[in-house]
Amino acid sequence: MNEEKKETKQPDKKISNKKKLCYSIAALLVVVALIAGLSYAWFYNQTDMATLMAIKPPSTISIRGPGGSEMTSLDLNYSDGDKDADNKVTVRRVICVQSEESVTGYKLEIVHTTNLKGLTFSLYPVSEAGNATVTDSDEKGTSYTYKYNSSEESKLSGNYLNLQKSSDSGYKYANGDKHQKNYGDYTNVQAHAEPLYWLAKDTLKPNGDTANQVTIDDTTYNRTYYVCEVSWTEITKETDIFYILVKTA
Repeated sequence: MNEEKKETKQPDKKISNKKKLCYSIAALLVVVALIAGLSYAWFYNQTDMATLMAIKPPSTISIRGPGGSEMTSLDLNYSDGDKDADNKVTVRRVICVQSEESVTGYKLEIVHTTNLKGLTFSLYPVSEAGNATVTDSDEKGTSYTYKYNSSEESKLSGNYLNLQKSSDSGYKYANGDKHQKNYGDYTNVQAHAEPLYWLAKDTLKPNGDTANQVTIDDTTYNRTYYVCEVSWTEITKETDIFYILVKTA
């Protein structure tokens, strides 16, 4: 009897394992579809600069990290030392716009969601004549220190393309101007998941100093550095998506 029970249960176990495998594959496909859908929704635009197409290498221009290193993400982790008495967090990171010598101008754009209270950011050009310094590390842990001018007049000017009028809550909200391009006719979108688009006002020029040039595979690139300062008020642990995009002008 015991042997018969084992023989009758074995096929059921195989079927169960097959079902689990099918469910796992189905779940993976759903995740991939969601990622593809979000990427399409966030970066697709036919008519204006509101959303810049993501640039994939090889390219004449790209966003990189400190020292011109490859960068897969902008690390905004922080410690208690980055907070003031009012729980305002401020972090500073260094980004690099690497462009081929033939590129004479480019546009910078920032895209972000709005979960964090009091979320603001500024971009400052790195300058040897600066009055402040920032130290940042690449993804391999190598540290670099840069000078920049921290005055209000020195930061890049720009405008939000779809910002709703500010409220007393301290949170930013997007208006409906770009909703159709992001989500089509779908309307059940959480308010803070509607992305904001900020575009630098002027066409920016690459830093042509020879000290900031590098030759890769017989191609000369200019490297132009910026300090990205991001701040918000810590109330609860929230997460925002934050993209920095570049495109030749």
